[in-house]
Amino acid sequence: MSDKFTLDMLDIPSGWNRGTGDWMGVAAAMKRGETVEVIQEVGSTLWQNSLPEKYSLCWESENLSPIKGRIWISFTQRRFAPESALPKVQWHPRVLWVGIGCKAGTSRELIEAAIQNVCRSYHLAEGAIAGIASIDTKAGELGLLELCRSRNWPLKTFAADILSSVEVPNPSNLVAKAVGTPSVAEAAALCAIAQISTAHQHQETQISINHLRLSAFICGSHPLLVPKKIFRSDKKLGSVTVAVAVCPIDYLG
Repeated sequence: MSDKFTLDMLDIPSGWNRGTGDWMGVAAAMKRGETVEVIQEVGSTLWQNSLPEKYSLCWESENLSPIKGRIWISFTQRRFAPESALPKVQWHPRVLWVGIGCKAGTSRELIEAAIQNVCRSYHLAEGAIAGIASIDTKAGELGLLELCRSRNWPLKTFAADILSSVEVPNPSNLVAKAVGTPSVAEAAALCAIAQISTAHQHQETQISINHLRLSAFICGSHPLLVPKKIFRSDKKLGSVTVAVAVCPIDYLG
């Protein structure tokens, strides 16, 4: 193993975010040429093409040498035991699209609190969020715009007729009467991942129901990780509907 190959030399995509973990411990193990296991659950694997001829990384279940460190690449927020002798770190490719439904005038703070609440409840890493999606009438919503600017998240919006064509698990007749589509948060999250996937394939950027179904197989399960959850403020400031979908393509914009 080469003692010149270090953690910082990994050609990780620039859109990925570093998560928590013992970065110094993993870096030290790699510098010593010790075996560090990589468990990659999501995101592009192109970074592996730039590895040198000799390196101390191995992939899950592919190595018999003692493992001295571990790198997780996923959208999950893991909690590592502080007493563990094995140093571990996590990288988060930006693969999660958060669908948002809210009333006009909803504050940035309430929207952010709703997203954080869902992430905690489902053990999702905020660093894995690619962007926000909603109905096109929210394209100028101040609270959404402020949040997206502060977190460097793109805001993707879709017309009601596009959203209404997407099959979702929790349609609402009340929402349909109010905004012209039975789903905002769930449908918008699914539309966002379909748009990213079709754009990646160099096809016309359009919403395809068949592609949404295909994404379910690409992801290994239904792409809607979190069906709509309604977050209500204890201070009676309103409510926010949140849904989260995972895209088979990580966002590098």
